[in-house]
Amino acid sequence: MSRNMRIGIIMNRIYRETNQQILKGILKQAYSLGYSAAVFSTQEENQDEDGRYGENNLFSLINFELFDGFIFVPHTFIVPDTIQKIADFLTEKCTKPVLCLGEEYPQFPCVWQDDQAEFIEIVRHLIQVHNCRSILCLTGPEHVQAALARETGYRIAMKEAGLEVGPEDVIYGDFWQSSAEKLGHALADGIRPMPDAVACANDAMAMNLCNTLNERGIRVPEDILVTGYDGTIQAQYHKPGISTYRTSWLMLGVRAMTRMFELMDPGEECTPCCIEHGLLLENKSCGCTPNSRIFLNNSMIDDHVMEQRYLDNNMSNQLLMSESLTDFSRIVNHWVYYVFSPKYYDKEQFVICLCSDWDKVNADGLAQNHRTDRYSRRIFSLLDTIETTQQSYFSSDDMFPPGYLKEDTVSVSFFAPIHFQKHCFGYAILTLNEVADGFNLHFPRFCKDVSNGLECLCIKNRLKSMTYRAFLSDTRDTLTGVYRSSTLSRFWKELAEKGATYGETLHMCMVSVSGLQQINETFGQVEGDQVLMQIAAILMGCCQNGEICIRSSGNEFMLLGSHNEQNDAETTLEEMIAERVERYNQTSGRPYRVQVFTVSEKEVPQLAPDSDTMYQHMKKLMLEKKKSGHSRAEQLYYAAFSKLRRDIYQNPEEDWSVNRCSQILEMSVSHFQRLYRSVFGISCMRDVQNSKLCHAKNLLLHTSDTLQSIAEKCGYDYSHFMRLFKKEVGMTPTAYRSGVQIEGEEV
Repeated sequence: MSRNMRIGIIMNRIYRETNQQILKGILKQAYSLGYSAAVFSTQEENQDEDGRYGENNLFSLINFELFDGFIFVPHTFIVPDTIQKIADFLTEKCTKPVLCLGEEYPQFPCVWQDDQAEFIEIVRHLIQVHNCRSILCLTGPEHVQAALARETGYRIAMKEAGLEVGPEDVIYGDFWQSSAEKLGHALADGIRPMPDAVACANDAMAMNLCNTLNERGIRVPEDILVTGYDGTIQAQYHKPGISTYRTSWLMLGVRAMTRMFELMDPGEECTPCCIEHGLLLENKSCGCTPNSRIFLNNSMIDDHVMEQRYLDNNMSNQLLMSESLTDFSRIVNHWVYYVFSPKYYDKEQFVICLCSDWDKVNADGLAQNHRTDRYSRRIFSLLDTIETTQQSYFSSDDMFPPGYLKEDTVSVSFFAPIHFQKHCFGYAILTLNEVADGFNLHFPRFCKDVSNGLECLCIKNRLKSMTYRAFLSDTRDTLTGVYRSSTLSRFWKELAEKGATYGETLHMCMVSVSGLQQINETFGQVEGDQVLMQIAAILMGCCQNGEICIRSSGNEFMLLGSHNEQNDAETTLEEMIAERVERYNQTSGRPYRVQVFTVSEKEVPQLAPDSDTMYQHMKKLMLEKKKSGHSRAEQLYYAAFSKLRRDIYQNPEEDWSVNRCSQILEMSVSHFQRLYRSVFGISCMRDVQNSKLCHAKNLLLHTSDTLQSIAEKCGYDYSHFMRLFKKEVGMTPTAYRSGVQIEGEEV
């Protein structure tokens, strides 16, 4: 992502009118200076502890290298713990300038509106217009800067009028209802003398004071005047309507960005892009005729229309009914216009970014531990799944998908978390290009619906996985533990689809156990069952690349798999099976030899036949192999070949050449090599080398012989032994002796 000038803004509840005005002022000033912005907003006040954790995880996404500075607006948050954590986070992680809006932090510069001057206007109005002489001031907590500033404005206005302020005339409240109710009861009970007026430091206290006085039979404004501060819509609709002061929140945003610019570029002067003053809203609570009738402006009308459209749709139900991430993406894309403002369709962009591990399920169908801390390193855009089967990933450090931002265009991007409680899925980005006032209040609601839908999809995926595992459990062969023949068509179809998706080749291998009927007749059915169980265990042990083992008939097995071609593989699946079966024959101590026949085929997934056709083809290949002369020759010479092989492994230091071995068995070199591989599934010289390496490993682990001595006992000169051991084992003899093993190495 190209590096543009950009500021970060951390504030909550951006859908509220005053917060939108602050944000609009910041953006107007930022755009005038050529800066874009990114807003990180949460919904922590209506959450339990886990929900707040999931919301606040959004801040871990921030890559401070992509920003020139940050504006933090703590008063828009509700939970004190959240505010402190954000402040600590910025102090610890952010090396760029940080400006705090509305609250004092020793580590950050602070900007706030001019409460003092505006409160002076309110008190002057009571004194000059309504001839009040006895006025109380109900302000906020004594330690809060805004409360002290409004108190100071009250004292200045009283002093200008020559009115004294007694020690009981300033009441430190809570900016909420309890302090207002307490004052109202004190006035009604005569504990406090009835003043001409009470100037409240915010609208909430003014409304609650009026309510309490009214309940106690004291009329406002006939018996006492009351004023507020903030200019909220609720105060205008209250009965009586509250006289208040509407500060210019937009101008506060402008001043904040102006100060931010001065912090980012010390020594540079910054002129505000606009000037807007606050407004004294006269109303009935001070005996005035209302001058601020609330009317539906265009923005409120748009919101009302969009609210109706949102209620009319069934997007939530459709998201909950989706069966796959691709279906989910299509539904989101269909309804995404709800997060756009109608007048800014051509200037808005929206994307949902999911963690690569947003939904991980174990083989047993149970979910792994959900991601709850930070975001995965790899992120993908949810809407990419609409057109492609494979997502394009990008780094979470980039924050934005590649090509998402328009170059040379100022913009604001709203970041919102996508989560369910602590379960972190990812985040959403709504970007407005060259627009400072187009935030849609349905954006947070849309993100909640998406979050709930993804959690439902996760649950469905787990249930599907558990059901599938149950299906596999029911389709296991009771005797051998491998899958039954009834699963062949299903697994073959799944492997063909997987191979086509990932460009893999299909592999199939049929294994037939020979002489099983003779073993049953001679040694009993139990002995024959034991043979089948041993062969099944050997075959499952050979499934090292995810192959599936199926018992296709009584003495017959099928191994199915799909993986990339490995032309340089030294041991094929057939060779591995033959070698392990022969190892079993040598160590079982049974008075008979278990013989298996194997045939293999490969198919391109797009050209693969159906399972029945494929199975009949493999049966035909197996029949041809069993009829071949090689199998009869293998049986004829098996005893002699087995004795020779035992001699090779018992005397690895001798010079076992092909010529010597063929002479021992009195046959030609070519005939000997062909039969040796056919009987044991491995070439003679490869087997000789394995015998020497096995002997060397044993000496390294269980003796203190020198490397020179071990090389001689294995029939090698020292230098050749060192090179060969490192090549075949993957480490030096010294490392092997010290106990270091490579992955998959058996001792």
